Amino acid sequence: MQLGFVAMDFKKLLPFIGLIILIFIIATLDLKEICAVFSTIDPFYSFLSFFSVFPVVFLSNVQWQILLKKQKIRVSFLYSLKNIFIGYFYGFITPGGVGAYTRSFYLSNESKAPLPKCVSNIIVFNTIDYLSLLLLGAIGGLFLSSISFYLFLTIITILIIVVALLLFFLKKEKSKPIFTKIVKSKIFATISDHLTDSVDSFYEDLPSFRDIILPFSISLFGWVVRSSILFLIARMFSVNVPFFYFILIIAVANVVASIPVTIYGLGTREAALISMFSVFNVIPEKILALSLFWFAVIWLFPSVIGAFVTAVETKKLNKSLLRDITIERFTKYMKKYPELYENLAVIVKKNIPRSVKKPYIVDLGCGPGLLSLEISKKIPKARIIGVDPSVKMLETANKNIKQDNFQTRIGKSDKLPIENNSVDIVVSRFSLTYWDKPKDSFTEINRVLKPGGRVVLEALNKDFSKWRLFLIKIHMFFKGAGGDVVRYHIDAYKTAYSVDSVKKLLTSSGFKITYTEGVKEGWKFIFIAKKK
Repeated sequence: MQLGFVAMDFKKLLPFIGLIILIFIIATLDLKEICAVFSTIDPFYSFLSFFSVFPVVFLSNVQWQILLKKQKIRVSFLYSLKNIFIGYFYGFITPGGVGAYTRSFYLSNESKAPLPKCVSNIIVFNTIDYLSLLLLGAIGGLFLSSISFYLFLTIITILIIVVALLLFFLKKEKSKPIFTKIVKSKIFATISDHLTDSVDSFYEDLPSFRDIILPFSISLFGWVVRSSILFLIARMFSVNVPFFYFILIIAVANVVASIPVTIYGLGTREAALISMFSVFNVIPEKILALSLFWFAVIWLFPSVIGAFVTAVETKKLNKSLLRDITIERFTKYMKKYPELYENLAVIVKKNIPRSVKKPYIVDLGCGPGLLSLEISKKIPKARIIGVDPSVKMLETANKNIKQDNFQTRIGKSDKLPIENNSVDIVVSRFSLTYWDKPKDSFTEINRVLKPGGRVVLEALNKDFSKWRLFLIKIHMFFKGAGGDVVRYHIDAYKTAYSVDSVKKLLTSSGFKITYTEGVKEGWKFIFIAKKK
């Protein structure tokens, strides 16, 4: 039992080994000398150095686009560039950069390709990149074998193993059973629950060995370009080593840095560089300063960019990505509260002019169709169109409502698939929080409404207190809502609007507000507005 605890403690400590090594190196060196090295570099050229990451990322993107096309995963060059930065961010916050595979989530959402297929694409991309690094590292290890012959043997061994694994991976009939076990491992913990049992999609359109030759060549060139840029930066630090040996030393150090015991090689890279550059009589303080500066340029800077890109893309992802199981649980949970839909259906009925016998009603953001179902019960002669951007939601709505007067159309709030001046009432329940362009959306609603037509809007309140929201979360758990359904509900408040902001949106979009319900601090509010 005691040995078990020791093993667990060591496992937790493993990701911080590199950081411990870095702290030890700094403690043994002259801190004043390190600061003096930094003080001698030109601020202008230091600033320009940060832009050197862009040609490196550009080359990686060219390489990746070739692999994406081979696997028939279609995304724009700009999007794949953004996705690479997302990988930088997730890789930065996880030891060994394994979190970078999370970007497959975003790729799947953008391309509409199956998630397992996107994971396999990124595995191939990363493996090719690592193989090209290992090849350079092996050459470097050979020329620098006088420092450590065992290092050369180690790199060659890793290279042979990785090549063998790649070839094995490309043979579907042999590797498919193994893959099934791999996707359940901790490496893919953040996305494993989203990988379906359909392993076939993982191997769909997998590139052949011939297909990876060009991406491999580009990757190899990319590593040389990266090291060449560092060679120029090294001049600012007065590190004068022949170009050929410099490139090889950097390759070997990057192989050492790839060991997953730290964040992007911090500590392990510095230890390797100090050891190898000592042969050329370069003082360790200069090497440490150069390495930390290079870390900021090539890893930290793009990771910061990636953090901003991830924030934007995650917002889009949360709005558009609903798993089948989430939709089923959401529908099952909300069916427990039919009165919520009944009350809104009554309000819709009250706002239909008596002269209109067969009203045309649009349920915007209809979801699983529970509101449309209640409206059809209250107003049997109504023509109801359910609009939602999620195909799965619309499929669920059609299963829930088996009536001829109900139809579904896929569409977004800012581009409604509805004719001009044709609708009597547009009703929306809690979909406002998911609208990308609320001002354009209200303009669209105004367009489709008949003169004098009404919009009935029930919305979540941004000003609802956090502690009361927490109580709702607890209540939902006790009522049997799954964790994903609770997150779906609670996360909706993050992009909700206040009463005053909705009032301004309505009045500036050509509406006259005729009715309001709810208090400014309540969990929701209702607006009824008439088209002028």
